[in-house]
Amino acid sequence: MMEKTSNSRWLLFLVLLSLISFVFFPTTSYAATSWLKYFRKDTLLNTYMRAYAVHGDQLWVGTYGDGVVIYDGSSTKNVNSKNTITKPEKHDGLISDLVNCLTIDERAGRVWIGTNEGLSSCNLEGTDWKRFTTSEGLPNDVVRDLAIDEKGSLWLGTPSGVACFDGEAWKTYTTANGLYEDSVQALTVENGAVWVATIGGAVCRYSGDTWKTFIHN
Repeated sequence: MMEKTSNSRWLLFLVLLSLISFVFFPTTSYAATSWLKYFRKDTLLNTYMRAYAVHGDQLWVGTYGDGVVIYDGSSTKNVNSKNTITKPEKHDGLISDLVNCLTIDERAGRVWIGTNEGLSSCNLEGTDWKRFTTSEGLPNDVVRDLAIDEKGSLWLGTPSGVACFDGEAWKTYTTANGLYEDSVQALTVENGAVWVATIGGAVCRYSGDTWKTFIHN
């Protein structure tokens, strides 16, 4: 009985020690020559960070609920669905603060941000916003992953298939085109081919004009 009580006390002590460590010693990151600590007061905002992209000294962080934070090494800037709208009738700005993914097109100088309510794009200064939804050609407003290919085309994965944007028009790929499963979780581009992972566990590759399934349940 005494041993059980002693174990309980040690468990309580470890829990309290963990809480103290979390509050007073937050996660740190190394930048150049010193370690930096980030709190909510430093505009890190939501600790539920979903996506990251780097351009030069700029770090873009997508959060699930508070939009995007841009850090340039000395200051931070938050862009969200409220402060990026220029005029209500223009329907611009970040389309949703629930960010799932983001990527940077270095050649075009554009940042693409996938959310639960559509796709947004802006320049590297966080201005000149554009929005895309199913009305503009997306197969689904939920965008789970993004990638840029060697030609500069944007690829995105959704619960309703894969879409490709060449800068002018959207093209959608589904099971009707050879994709094993429409519900896509992640994708990447490598050596001119697009690799796709689905919710059901399949891995497919699009090369040339053909889909090939490598793994499936």
